[in-house]
Amino acid sequence: MDKRDLNRMFDALSPAPGREAELLDGLLRDGVRRKRPMKNWKRVVIGAAAAALLVTGAAAATVTGVSQRLLDYLGVGPEDSQTAELLIPGAMAVDITKEDNGAVFHVSQVLRDRTSILVLADFTAPEGTSLWMGERDGEEPFGSSAGFHGGGDHYFMDEAGERIDLGVYGGYSYNWEFLEDDDPADSHVSAIFQVKLPQGGLLDGQAASMRLPVGPLSYATVNQETWGPRGFTLYSGEWSCDVPLPQKDIGWSQQADVFVTQLDGADITLKEVYLSPVNLLVTFDREGGEKLVGDVETRWCYLLDLSENDITLKDKDGNLVPLAPAYLGGGSIGEEALLMFRLSEVTDPARLQGGSVTFNLSCGTVTLPLDDLAPVEP
Repeated sequence: MDKRDLNRMFDALSPAPGREAELLDGLLRDGVRRKRPMKNWKRVVIGAAAAALLVTGAAAATVTGVSQRLLDYLGVGPEDSQTAELLIPGAMAVDITKEDNGAVFHVSQVLRDRTSILVLADFTAPEGTSLWMGERDGEEPFGSSAGFHGGGDHYFMDEAGERIDLGVYGGYSYNWEFLEDDDPADSHVSAIFQVKLPQGGLLDGQAASMRLPVGPLSYATVNQETWGPRGFTLYSGEWSCDVPLPQKDIGWSQQADVFVTQLDGADITLKEVYLSPVNLLVTFDREGGEKLVGDVETRWCYLLDLSENDITLKDKDGNLVPLAPAYLGGGSIGEEALLMFRLSEVTDPARLQGGSVTFNLSCGTVTLPLDDLAPVEP
């Protein structure tokens, strides 16, 4: 099993909303126990500001840039201000602080497009506390499990702060990713909370904020020979908070109706390509044919089981725009299949207008010219 297979496996195990605590409970045996453009821009901006004021000890700040730590995470150096500007419309600076059990959790920035939300946060425990998440007893860290687990449900709220259903149940997941640390054994860690939302659902003007569940800091190790997990709780507490969401979509989209193949009597069609400066989202549709269960569903999923090496993205000058070796999510959601990948570097979608994207499927190769790629309407 190679590294990409492991990443896919771990991503597939990423919990759906509301099940994270339940799944981790069995893992941490030694510890404590996924539409479209906005309908009314002004209304949403006012609503987002109102939602921010509802957050205890928090106030949304005016967007003046993107945190360099978040840019570093996306591979943008401090010297590349022009690239950073591509992200500014989708970013929001915030100042949210929660304290519990002597430790402080602070959220400083949110960045989003249609497919994902990134939340930058810092956690500081009392001086002298070690938050080392390295090897223990010769075992390697099971990185995808590390995070602030527990803390209740993750959900979205409207401008009045009321919980809403975006109609994407089972179509999104979330996880924590910890940033590189010069002193991993000290009392401070920085992390990214990433929501993977391939079905979109935020751009209809409903979601003004979201609940960020922040429970005990915990992680697990895994024995490479036995694949037996062990769990560790590093710091107990509750720092859950409500985080306002930027409302501007920084992506470009092209609708399509390209016949791909026929599978089990159903027509498979390429329906849309979405590109933000950070992510690629591709939507395929299945119409007719046999009922999508058992072997039929297996073949449907297998047809679109693509890696970054199976997709060739080229700009208008014919230059290759590589994808990062990180499958962000997607999969079959009923009669629709979505594939989401991160670009290897932050890229202006305007550069891709007039380019092309090619998919190397098990049934053959399909190429879509991106002549009609255009910004998502505000």
